[in-house]
Amino acid sequence: MEGREFKDAMYEGLAKMLKALSNSARLEIIEMLSQGEKSVEGIVQSTNLSVANASQHLQVLKNNNIIKSRKEKQYVFYSLVNDDFLALYQHIIKYAVGEIAELEKIMNRQREDNKALNAVSLDELDTMIGDDHVLLLDVRPKTEFEFGHITGAVSIPMNELMAHLKDFSKDKEIIAYCRGPFCVLADEAVKMLSEKGYKVRRLNEGYPEWKVKQLEINK
Repeated sequence: MEGREFKDAMYEGLAKMLKALSNSARLEIIEMLSQGEKSVEGIVQSTNLSVANASQHLQVLKNNNIIKSRKEKQYVFYSLVNDDFLALYQHIIKYAVGEIAELEKIMNRQREDNKALNAVSLDELDTMIGDDHVLLLDVRPKTEFEFGHITGAVSIPMNELMAHLKDFSKDKEIIAYCRGPFCVLADEAVKMLSEKGYKVRRLNEGYPEWKVKQLEINK
């Protein structure tokens, strides 16, 4: 293979993978799978996609080695191919929000509307875990919490939060987190709890970002 042929082939392959990522629906699927494996039906429940559309997007991601699948009886379950890709995806998000002014503006408006501008970073969270005056609240669905969660977190899904308000002490600071920086569940939790008089902030990131950080620490 001559030099030009080699370079064309390599860049074409790279472009194919990047093209697989250049779709908003597929990016949302990646966010969902970063919480743990899901079936097509599970993805449909968490997005606005039909079963047919979700299946098509999953096939594109699988063909480009971004996700993998396993079959259990009549169901097919999908997950991210590995944690290296998860780390790459997080770097893309961080870079995009930091460098694309419109995305940063939208993010800040979302946080401001939900009284969640004073977010907690992962580094700040490290000093809070284990503090008796802090309650770490995971507002994702129970199934996602069971796949994995931040050490010390308590699981109360967003749709059950109102029923558990009496269980929270107003003497504690509540840190709410969900799927990541684009997840609105933590924003909604912060708004609800702050309006009820609780001291509450959201984690700027989510469980997947915490997971990758722990993997880096333990290398």
